[in-house]
Amino acid sequence: MRAHRPGGGRADRRPPRALAAAAALATAAAVLDVLADGPLRHLDQWVFSGGLPPRTGAWHWTWRTIVNGGQYWIVGSLAGITAVTAAWRRRSVPLLLRAGVWLACTELVVRAAQVLFARTAPLYGADEMFAAGHLSFPSGHAANAAACLPFIAAMAGAPRRWTIAAHTLAALVAVAVVALGYHWPTDALAGWGIGTLLACAARVLVVPGEPARDGRRRAGAATATPADDA
Repeated sequence: MRAHRPGGGRADRRPPRALAAAAALATAAAVLDVLADGPLRHLDQWVFSGGLPPRTGAWHWTWRTIVNGGQYWIVGSLAGITAVTAAWRRRSVPLLLRAGVWLACTELVVRAAQVLFARTAPLYGADEMFAAGHLSFPSGHAANAAACLPFIAAMAGAPRRWTIAAHTLAALVAVAVVALGYHWPTDALAGWGIGTLLACAARVLVVPGEPARDGRRRAGAATATPADDA
């Protein structure tokens, strides 16, 4: 019997519910805890109670390399190139427009949150909120990596192992910003959470399904005879 999965093209677009739920929980926990001066914020201060990590040696340069995965001019540009390529292959202007709007909204959401909370970075030796001119919370590097790397994998139609690799690198970028002393741990947690939620939104609203392959399945099902299915 010929197997047919209805809507097979669109099934691939759905982000894992557990990932979206974890990202939402992480974002809410980080935001609420920082505003309430809770235990996570106290952990932030404990992490850097001995000062910032040294900026020399293999440890520093390993994390310094990894953190480039959250540089917006790198991952944002790659995301844009991937979107243009996908739209060109599909001859789809709407796809290109959706991707462009998503990329702009991603940067807007992260920057707006940073301006709103205006948190000082560990570099300043004090943890203050609503200090005009400071942009530590959430971490832009962590958010950019968590949003753009899975988006690139999805738009490129990468296999599952590459999607997992993209999420893994995004998590490592979040660790890197803390290991380098750039951000408090809750900055990284909130950045990862917001970025992952934006990536999940892109999977639903931007990333195309596989209409051609799905259409062939439906056409085959419509023209099949009883003998074909026997």
